[in-house]
Amino acid sequence: MSHRTGHEFHELHEEIRGIRGRAFLGVDPGCAPDEISSLRREAPVRQRIRWRVAFILGLWIGPVFSLSGQSPEIERAVREARGLEAQGKLAEAVRAWQQLVARHPEDLSGWSSLGVVLARQGRLDEAVGAYKKALELNPRLPEVQLNLGLAYFKLGELSLAPGPLRKAVALQPGNVQARTLLGMSYYGARQYREAAVQLQKVARAQPENTALSYVLAESYLWSNQFPQVLEVFEKVQRDAPHSAAAHMLMGEALDGLDRTAEAIRELQAAAEIAPRQPNVHFGLGYLYWKQLKFEDAELAFRRELSNDPAHAQSKAYLGDILVRRNGFDEALPLLEEAVKLQPDLRIAHLDLGSIYTQQKQYEKAIAALKEAIRLDPNQADSHYRLAMTYRAMGRTEETEAVLEQLKQIHEKRREELLHKISRQPPTHIVKQ
Repeated sequence: MSHRTGHEFHELHEEIRGIRGRAFLGVDPGCAPDEISSLRREAPVRQRIRWRVAFILGLWIGPVFSLSGQSPEIERAVREARGLEAQGKLAEAVRAWQQLVARHPEDLSGWSSLGVVLARQGRLDEAVGAYKKALELNPRLPEVQLNLGLAYFKLGELSLAPGPLRKAVALQPGNVQARTLLGMSYYGARQYREAAVQLQKVARAQPENTALSYVLAESYLWSNQFPQVLEVFEKVQRDAPHSAAAHMLMGEALDGLDRTAEAIRELQAAAEIAPRQPNVHFGLGYLYWKQLKFEDAELAFRRELSNDPAHAQSKAYLGDILVRRNGFDEALPLLEEAVKLQPDLRIAHLDLGSIYTQQKQYEKAIAALKEAIRLDPNQADSHYRLAMTYRAMGRTEETEAVLEQLKQIHEKRREELLHKISRQPPTHIVKQ
């Protein structure tokens, strides 16, 4: 197979992004402003895992086995099956290979070729079984290991794909397809540090592949390797100086390094280049929100919603700004729509709890605040608001229980802070 082109890699990347949604900037859905800078979490999965049965890595790799040394009967059967494949008669070819392995279960070529044709038909589960049969006979077949990993990958079985792909890479260290697919399997499974290790090696072999550079940078970003993100970004910026996506990527990296003002400038540049780029206004608004610049944040969130009226996070964060201004009537429908679109938005449940409490809809408030706590039990604000709701209802016992939980959260944070301080080196040395 030839090396992957940038276009093919982009399709593979989009295929993985179709598996699971993610929040721009890794925003934890609903954290207190003073806590967000230390959090680099992804939004949970919002889409069902699904894979096209189109070719992702170009063609499926056919097994390369010589017919020499095989019996005349097997040679005839192999030629017949391959002839059917060449004519596009895949169903007949499958039957021919099945007949061959039924008569000669020790034939590697038969099992491996059967797997390839089944995969081409989209019968991936059956293809996996055929590849496994071939590998039982000889596990040192890099092409078959790669095909097995590819079948798992296309099935969305990203936890199973790395096993055979690692073996393929070990058997053929120069196999770019195997290493790329291994890296993308790790990426799809959110094992970003492992993904970066593999994709970095591919990137060295394909310096012109900008799509690969983006995924490598994202892998660095989501494994908190921020200096490496900046290094990759410098290359991307040289290759695509007017790329909105490049500026967004740089903004994410700078945000991870707590260089928020610089991150804002990058997002502003991205928004100027491509004002309809998905998430660009939300990302900018989030950075403003984080700095408590709520007027600028509101404008950015409204622009994102103008581009995408169903952008759940923009609805949630815009609703939060309105709640802070006591604009409950406008905030309520935004927040209710946000949790319908994306039920894991903690900030929306938190603010709904506040609105329902203000409206004296206490049972709805309790349900919303308990959901906020379930989504992140270590956040103090949701416990505090739940305690105040119980107090407003005159439920003293529940109030005290929640306040005790709140006390434990504060004590835990104090211990973590003291531990962090004790591990920091002194900032100066006093000379005697």
